[in-house]
Amino acid sequence: MNESGLLLDARGIEYIVDGKPILSGVDFTARSGELVGVIGPNGAGKTTLLRTICGLIRPARGDILLSGRPLQSIPHKEKARMVSYMSQEDVVDLGFNVLEIVLMGRYPHLGAFRGESMEDRELAGRMLSYVGLPGFENRRFGELSGGERQLVLFAKTLVQDAGLVVLDEPSSHLDMRHEDSIFSMAQELAREGRAVIASVHNLNVAARYCSSLLLLDKGSVAGRGEPGAVLEAGALERVYGVKTFVSRSIGTGSLMVGVVPPRASRKGMRIHIIGGAGSAVNLTRELHRLGFVLTGGIAHAFDSDEILWKSLGIEHRSIGAFSRITDRDVVDAARLVESAEIVVLCSFPIGMANVGNLELASRAGRLVVLKPEKGDVERSFFAAEAREAFEKLCRGAECTTREALLSMISSGAPQE
Repeated sequence: MNESGLLLDARGIEYIVDGKPILSGVDFTARSGELVGVIGPNGAGKTTLLRTICGLIRPARGDILLSGRPLQSIPHKEKARMVSYMSQEDVVDLGFNVLEIVLMGRYPHLGAFRGESMEDRELAGRMLSYVGLPGFENRRFGELSGGERQLVLFAKTLVQDAGLVVLDEPSSHLDMRHEDSIFSMAQELAREGRAVIASVHNLNVAARYCSSLLLLDKGSVAGRGEPGAVLEAGALERVYGVKTFVSRSIGTGSLMVGVVPPRASRKGMRIHIIGGAGSAVNLTRELHRLGFVLTGGIAHAFDSDEILWKSLGIEHRSIGAFSRITDRDVVDAARLVESAEIVVLCSFPIGMANVGNLELASRAGRLVVLKPEKGDVERSFFAAEAREAFEKLCRGAECTTREALLSMISSGAPQE
């Protein structure tokens, strides 16, 4: 491996089937310590690219270097010690037991006429325990669930002990817990100095675990780089053909990608939401899904509410992060409040920086104050002025829960 840690360097890769290009001029690299996610819709060329860089199929054009050496010049067994590949369609004899399947990964390390050693068997047992299947050695592979088979095949990939690990949809058939486990293990492999490449169907998983992403569209590269640079709503909409929104999880801090569902058209119900600190995220998503016309209050830049409103194209007033809401901000945002049939005040911490949102709420013709519920952002006050303004608002407002609000406005807004 060269000093830069470059394990894989693929340039200008083209692959053609029956005159139709499946890959078109793809450049791709992977370095030691990286977990690279290959993303894109079905038919984008993800599996073809992975099979090509492993040497399982030969490109029509392009160069592939493995640790600085042309891939096609490396003998098969040596190549298998350098790169391991876990296919989403691994075909194995269902009559083998689990230990026999895992030990197949040791083939590149065995000498001529030599079977597996005790050390090989112990390694296979350790890897089965690592993937969460201790004691499975004598179970028949064909008797396992789809998720258990996937974990066995991952253990087989691990015992191969290659510097470059290539995983094609490694979490298919896995539930949420095991999906988290397998990508956490992939991260650990990268931290140990390997390069890991994985095609990933779930974009939220890709955002959370991968250090960089390669976005494919019809066999061409549509984006590459860190997750924050690649997972951009406009780019994803062009590639996947659906309207998306990208926001940041309050709990984990990682990017979250979702599909904006077709909106059910409704008449006569315009709702203005005043939030902060992510308090309006869930309500905004529910009301947007139901098709109501929404506007947002005054939000600080990079706040979760502001990010979501911007992603969904919801009109709102945005101010600088940590800056104080001014009288001018309130006046500019007042038209949105005054044109709404209902103004909803969410539960969020209130201090001198955002007390102006309470002044904005006071201009509502009909104000609904949401009661904090389990899991909501806590409503707290950092200044006596803020508490007094809130208590004054409540005397002329309807105080209710989010569920009751949704029930009330859904029944009161007939569809076209």
